Amino acid sequence: MRPSLLSVVLALAATGCAAPGFEKLYPGMTAAQVADTMGRGPARAQEFSDGSAAWYFDDDHCVLMRDQVLVAKSTTQTRTAVSTPVGTLEDSAKAWCGPPGTGGRHEAKLETPFGTFKGTVDPTAVTEQVRSGVRVHQVPPAADGGQATQPAP
Repeated sequence: MRPSLLSVVLALAATGCAAPGFEKLYPGMTAAQVADTMGRGPARAQEFSDGSAAWYFDDDHCVLMRDQVLVAKSTTQTRTAVSTPVGTLEDSAKAWCGPPGTGGRHEAKLETPFGTFKGTVDPTAVTEQVRSGVRVHQVPPAADGGQATQPAP
């Protein structure tokens, strides 16, 4: 008997296929416990001047380690900003595990029938660009200075 597509999708979602074990991580775990829980070490790491290090298991899951102890973890948070039949715009706050005072990054993804576009979009800058591109046009007064007349039928 073959499993249905829905049951396969639900099973993959339940297991957290991208970073299995990530939900079991908690502050206070040692570096060895983190690696053991994840089943592997990080895919990449970034060291900071305060002695802490960010361990990235993929683009969407990371932990902040200080003195070989887990102090924080982060996952990418995605929300759909606009969804129409013509396209979808999603905004993602990417996983960031830096020391306090450092910022993460946002990424926007626009899906259309013509293709998918990724990058950073600053909504304030886009709004200002639209406002500056729209010009108010006034209708000039009639040449004779009076009201325009309609032709007789």
